[in-house]
Amino acid sequence: MHNNPLIPPILHLLRTSPEGLSEHQLIKQLQRDAALEDDAMRGDLGLFQTHFLVMNALYQLQDELRGDGLLLQIDPLCVRLLPWAEGDSDADALLARDEPLRRYYLEWEHLQQTRESDVAKLLQRFWDRYYAIERQAEALCLLGLTGEEMPSWERIQRHYRLQAAKHHPDKGGDSDRFIQIREAYELLRQLHGGRG
Repeated sequence: MHNNPLIPPILHLLRTSPEGLSEHQLIKQLQRDAALEDDAMRGDLGLFQTHFLVMNALYQLQDELRGDGLLLQIDPLCVRLLPWAEGDSDADALLARDEPLRRYYLEWEHLQQTRESDVAKLLQRFWDRYYAIERQAEALCLLGLTGEEMPSWERIQRHYRLQAAKHHPDKGGDSDRFIQIREAYELLRQLHGGRG
């Protein structure tokens, strides 16, 4: 395990903040306490490296603190210490859910090998997913499927047929609206893995 210099100051901050801190608050406090340089987050690569160092320290602490009967809850919006007992099913589920992230951030090579171009690709994938989710909500709305996260493919097809028949230009419907409905259906088909 790599000796991360942020472990002691982060542990101190967590012990003095029982209500927890967001990752952003934690980083800002580390900068105020001079544990992190003020320009550590300059550029996308610097931001990634700072984030990685903080997460690495948190996951190392999470392993250490379990022996002290504490669970370190790691969430970007709230990092905090909680009581923990062996066999606590909620805590075990939380740890199991976070295991892939834990493994990633505990591999120091990920920090050393990540370049500016890698960070750019990560950010692009994030924005692609973000916009796809936003577009998915619009597409579901066009098909009359509001209030549902992602309905079954059969339900999407049924609603598409109803809306397409209602707005088809040959049946007196609006051709622009019909095209929007068709595009919404195609987007949802792609998001559902190319079915249909």
